[in-house]
Amino acid sequence: MVTFVVWLVISLLLAGAVFLVASVMERREGDEDVRGLRAFVRDFRAGLRLRQDAAPRPTDTDMDDFFAANVETAPGYVDAEELTEVLYRAQVRVRHPHQESHRTDA
Repeated sequence: MVTFVVWLVISLLLAGAVFLVASVMERREGDEDVRGLRAFVRDFRAGLRLRQDAAPRPTDTDMDDFFAANVETAPGYVDAEELTEVLYRAQVRVRHPHQESHRTDA
């Protein structure tokens, strides 16, 4: 258990160091006087605020309108005829394992 905690602390410290180096290495136009840990903390807090403000608002709609808006005109992912043909070939292979299967797609 102690080994796990030690590796967890080391990984968190390394992740923090990566964030710190990335924020120091980043150059901003017009904002070159503020760098280092203070800029990192400011940018981190601004990112958290942005995520809280960007939450989508719920939209009330009934199920009929929802499904009517999402109607697909293309064939489905699984074509019934194709699936039937594959199952038929598998059935022939199971019934006659030593004979070659009859090819219908020639």
